[in-house]
This record gives sequence, C-alpha cells and structure tokens, in this order.
Amino acid sequence: MKKFLLNTLKLSYEAWMIQVKLTVPALIAVRFLMWFNLLGYISMPFEPIMGLIGLPKEMALVWVSAMLTNNYTALVVYVNILPVTGPLDVGQATILGTIILIAHNLLVEGGVCRGAGVSPLRVTVLRIVSAIVFGLIVIQICRWFGLGQEKAEFIVTFSGDPVPPWSLWLWSSIKSLLAIFAIVWFLLILMAAMRKIGLIKIFTIFLSPIMRLSGVGQKATMITVIGMLLGLAYGGGLIIAESKSGNIPKHDIYGSIILMAICHSLLEDTIVMASMGGSIWGLLVGRLVFAVLLAGLIIRLAKRPPARAILIGKKYIA
Repeated sequence: MKKFLLNTLKLSYEAWMIQVKLTVPALIAVRFLMWFNLLGYISMPFEPIMGLIGLPKEMALVWVSAMLTNNYTALVVYVNILPVTGPLDVGQATILGTIILIAHNLLVEGGVCRGAGVSPLRVTVLRIVSAIVFGLIVIQICRWFGLGQEKAEFIVTFSGDPVPPWSLWLWSSIKSLLAIFAIVWFLLILMAAMRKIGLIKIFTIFLSPIMRLSGVGQKATMITVIGMLLGLAYGGGLIIAESKSGNIPKHDIYGSIILMAICHSLLEDTIVMASMGGSIWGLLVGRLVFAVLLAGLIIRLAKRPPARAILIGKKYIA
C-alpha cells in the first residue's frame, strides 16, 4: 500500500510540475495585463462579434476578462458594466454565460493542453470559434421561437476587485496550484482503486455510446468524464499523468483534450454562470450536446491527412 501511494504521489508530482511550469508564466502575464488596464484594448476586436450574437458591445470586455482570467473575474466585470448596458434578457444571459463557459482561462488551460502534447494555439482558436458558433445558434433559436425574451434575474451579487493586491493574488494562485496537486493525486488513487474493482470498466460501458459519438476512445473515457465534471485543470492533470505512464494512446489523448476543452466543469462553472439568469437548457444541456457533436466531428476530421496538419500540427501528438 505504501509503495502504491508513493508511486501515485510521484506520478502526480511529475504531472503537476509540468502544469506549474506551463501555467505560472500565463498567470503572471494575465496579472500584468490587468494591472496595466489593457483588457479594454484587447476586447475591442470582439465588440462587432457581440452584435452578431445579440449582445451589447460592452459585453466584449466581460468575455475577454473570462478568456484571459476566470469566470469569477468576468462576473465582477459584468456587475460593473450592467449599469451602462441595462439588464439582459434570459436569451442574452444564456448566450453570454455559455460563450464564457466554452472559452475562458485560455492562457492557463492552454498550458495544460501543451503539457498533454496538444497544440494550445489550435485549442484556443477552436474554443473561441466554437463559442461564437454556439452563440449564433442560440440567438437564432431565440428569435425563431420567441424564447428568452423575459428579463434575466441576476441571482448572486459578486463584489470584489478584479485586480486584487499582489500579496492576495500570489497567495490565491499558490493555493489554487496546491489544490490542483492534491485533487489530481486523490483522483489518481481513486481511479486506481476503481480500476482494481472493475468500476472503470462499468463506467466505460455505460458511457460508451456518448463517448463513441464524441470520438473519444474507451481508455480515456473515465478521465474525460472527470475533466468534464470538475474542470480541465484536473482532467488535464490526469491526462498528463496517464500519458507519462503510457496507459492511453496518443489519439485518445487528443480526443479527450478536445472534448474537455469545449465542455468542462459542468458542475461548478455552470452554477456560477447560471447566477446571471441564463437558461440551464442552454448553459448545460445545449452546451453538452453541442460539445459532443462538435468534438466528434473534429476528432474524426483529425484522422484524415488534409485536416490533420491544420487541426493537430506536425510537432504535436495524436
């Protein structure tokens, strides 16, 4: 037992160190962008896109804040912008919440992708484009069927400074990194135990129709589900650890990362974004269906030589 725990600890530490080396520079870069108030300039190119998906142009700053940082910072920015734009309707809140859920924390989570051997630039572009496409789909559905016209109720009021003091930012970042290490270690132990008693096989069989539709291989099923439920940092950490052990084929690693990148943290993040008053049908159900179908298309295209170079790149795996 002691040997098993030490082995999983070693594997977790090695995977975690890869994540730390890749994510810390991104965290510092984002911190300076916010410190020097540069987010407004970065959000300008996204303002025309807001009009296409039925949102006020000011909401571009909210989305860019999410893309470069996290959902909580985006909510703080959202609260400060609402007096300017006025309240959104349910359809608009659903669109804004969902594009944030699909494309957020891109620099840090891009580092996780790189650690797993998948191109962070390609995944980032995919997430942004996917978010816009989903927004276009939702706005058309709302217009065709007259849905989401009622005023969105902002359930929770978030207060705080989107640019906290350096000491608070440093301590918060350290705690987040340590939490990732602890959770990845726990999940590795849990997966090993589940594999030992046969639960992994049962889960794989039960979820195989969905995974088969998405194009994710059976060996990556459990890790992908964990990442989709808890978050890309945890699922990506497990993928890095499993790839080092050689338990998962490279093409399954690619498929798992693609699906998790488009749709992850179905529990916490969905609840956070639902606080803006969007519809759970769009934030959760629609996003999940969209992600599975889109990932299935991308993963299958990536197996074909013409699309492979564009979607994967020569220096990356899969």
